[in-house]
This record gives sequence, C-alpha cells and structure tokens, in this order.
Amino acid sequence: MLDVGVGNREPSRSSTRTDEPAITDLTKVLPPSTPTLVLVGSNDPTVVAELDALTLATAASLDVRTGVLWTEVPDGRAFLDHLLETFTDSRNQIRFAFAEPRATVDALVRRALLAADLDTLANAVERAHLIASPPAYQVRYQPIVRLSDRRVIGFESLIRAHAEGEVIDAEELIARATRGEWLHELDELGRSMALGGVGPWLGAGLLFLNVMAPNGVFDVAAVTATVERALELGLDADQIVLEAMERNRYTDLAAAAAQIDSLRDLGVRVAVDDVGDGFSSLRVLGAFKPDIVKVAGQLVAELPSLEAEATIRAIVGLAHQTGAWVVAENIETIQQADQLERLEVDWGQGNFLGLPASRTETDDQSADRRPVIARA
Repeated sequence: MLDVGVGNREPSRSSTRTDEPAITDLTKVLPPSTPTLVLVGSNDPTVVAELDALTLATAASLDVRTGVLWTEVPDGRAFLDHLLETFTDSRNQIRFAFAEPRATVDALVRRALLAADLDTLANAVERAHLIASPPAYQVRYQPIVRLSDRRVIGFESLIRAHAEGEVIDAEELIARATRGEWLHELDELGRSMALGGVGPWLGAGLLFLNVMAPNGVFDVAAVTATVERALELGLDADQIVLEAMERNRYTDLAAAAAQIDSLRDLGVRVAVDDVGDGFSSLRVLGAFKPDIVKVAGQLVAELPSLEAEATIRAIVGLAHQTGAWVVAENIETIQQADQLERLEVDWGQGNFLGLPASRTETDDQSADRRPVIARA
C-alpha cells in the first residue's frame, strides 16, 4: 500500500505570510468536530439564496465585526462537507473562508482575503481524506485476444483501489487524481505495480501499460525507468506497449509527439487509447504514429448501429494503411466480437473475452505468440 494521495506536492498558498496557514490546508486549520466561523458567498444571486438558507439553518451565532456576515457553525469540517455534497455544478462560483471563533478582527480580514473557491477546497478535502485513510491498491490484468482465433496475445494492466469497503475502479481513480493533482504519482504507481505482478504467465505476450500526460506532458524519465525495470525483469522491449490515453489534452502536440518518439526509441510499442469517442482526433494519430490503435468502448457499445459500424470501419482503414494493429475495447457479447471481426478489427478486449484478474488467475490464459509490429 502506498500513500499516493499527495505525492511530494505542497498545497499552494494564497498569501505570502509565513504565519497564516493556507486556506486549503484543511488538516491543520479545519479539524473535524470543531466550532468554526465561516464566510460563504457567490456572485450568482440564485446560489447566494441557497447558501444563505443552508448557512443560517446551521448557524450557532452570527458575527458582523468586519462588516460582512461570518457565521459560527458547530462543526466546520462537517459544514464544508455538506457544502460540497449540496453544490456540485456551481462550486467554481462559490468562495469559502473560515476562522477560529475567537479570531481578532485583523485575522478575520486576512481569512476573508484568503477565501478559496469550492473546487479548490474539494481537492483539499480529498487530499486530507487520502492522508487519513489511504486506499489499498491492486493491479489486474485483462487479456487481449486475436479475434480470428480467440488466442491471447497480451494483457492490459489495470489499477484499482479499495477504501473503506468501496472499490474504486481505474476511471474513478484517474478522475480523483486529476482533481487532486496527483496523476503523475498514480501513473507511475500503476506501471510499477503492473511490473511487480508480471510472471511466467505473460509468456511472449504484450504488456499494455498506461502512460498519462497531465497538462499534456509525459513524464519521460519515469516512463524510461519503467522500461528499464521491465528489461531487468527479463521482458523484451517490444513486449511493452505504452498506451497513451486519449483523455489527455496536448497543449503542444508537437512537443508531446517528440516525447513519444523518444520513448519509442527505447524499442517499445505505442498505442493510442479511446479512438473515436469524441476526445481523440486524427491529429493525435498522425502525430504519434501508433503501432496499435484502440477503438473506444463507447463505439463498440453502439453496435450494430450503422453509424458506429461506419466509424469503426474508417478507424480500421486508417490504421491498417499505416501498418497499425486495431484493438476494440469493452466487448461484452459474442455478437459484438463477431461483427468486429467482420470489420477486420485485429484484436479484442472486454469481459466477454476475459475478465481482469490477478496474476495467479491468468495462468491458463498465457500468451502463446508475440505478434510482429507490422501487419502481415
């Protein structure tokens, strides 16, 4: 178990004062079960009305020493949690500050100036929760099979977590890490755990490892270290498939492509994920020149619609013209698998073809043959 919640990043400070804790440092300045003065506001009249009703319903007393309305609530952390549960779509329109009930007027003024938007505080709450109750992480391997004969050619590693009885899947982990700004840590953790679980069951097959790019930038040094460790474990470089997730937003596509090229020089293969779901673009495919193109699961789910079929056919045509293999994700039925095979999709992945499993459960699904990089 690794506490990846905050990494080595310190919360940003809204003030240069060294004696004033950051408004987002909740573990130090907003302990649970503590009476707290809160100041809540918004520029949206509708939101203000909701805030006033919620705040006054919770109020133990009111304080107007600074010319603005501070409200004392019995439990500051619980009040903030209630705000976050109540307001989900308008958090960026709400400002929140808090102080000790016995704070001086000067301290109240400083705290008001340090007010943070509710989105920022939501991230801080999640970080504090991860520190207090770090989840237990697990890695699972889902088989990727040749659709023509249903033989396993490799596995994709998937990270998930358990926290307080809740199973957190990869998508939710990525969403939380993005909000909390610890995506780099989660990215590296997933690859490290994936390699830690590799055994003879992988055979000569491919191992798909996700590589994320927070703010459109890959951590080339960390990914290179992953490849070096894989080689030390006895894997060949071309068994490693670095899967660039299409949810990334490449602010400088040329720079991101240059990073991909530098990683490809290590001898690994490159895949682009979620192609065709609305996030991917021909520009990304053209820039990255992937060895493997993964069709988005949403398109597979829309089969047998003519629109989904036409889109998949176009993706397959483009990929095969450039010598890339095509994988269809989230295959749930035999009808989908058969139709995708007719559309000349090379490989498939999904619960119908094999559930994500621990390493001990994949022994009977070992890959028996490593595919060549170019299509035959």
